[in-house]
Amino acid sequence: MTAIAVMTALTGCGGGDSVGAAGERATTARAAEKAAKDEVTVDAVRGDVRAAAAAAGIGRLDFIDRSDAATPCLVTGNLRTEDAPKSEAVDSVFAVLKARGWGQMEQIPAEDTDQAWRLVKNDWEMFLAAGKVPEGAGIVFDASGKACGVPMPSRPTASDIGPPERPVLP
Repeated sequence: MTAIAVMTALTGCGGGDSVGAAGERATTARAAEKAAKDEVTVDAVRGDVRAAAAAAGIGRLDFIDRSDAATPCLVTGNLRTEDAPKSEAVDSVFAVLKARGWGQMEQIPAEDTDQAWRLVKNDWEMFLAAGKVPEGAGIVFDASGKACGVPMPSRPTASDIGPPERPVLP
């Protein structure tokens, strides 16, 4: 009988939490905490853009209102300057963005401006362009994300839309 009691205590049987279940819950909690920590919000991306623009030390930063977009995970900022930004200003922008977790910087072909890059941070992607454009000069930050701490808009169900319309033949 004593052997059964000892085995029950060692294996965790008898209604209490076993070490495996407690460890599994702790692992799940850590994974959820890491996912929440790694999620990038619109405000965080705006903060990254503001810090990068301040480091450039040139121009005036404006954000474009994207509230009418289909997804809330968008940030577009324009750092407007008189002339094309010097390489030192662009290097300062990259240094700040890198320090804030934006990586995988790759230069991409630019059609409308002098230079363009693609950067990635978690589930976000940013296109950064620097140079002269028909509207002026400066640096454009155009970021979009898959997750940003905001519920995604839901699409109406088929029953909410109603039956499809019949095509009208000519």
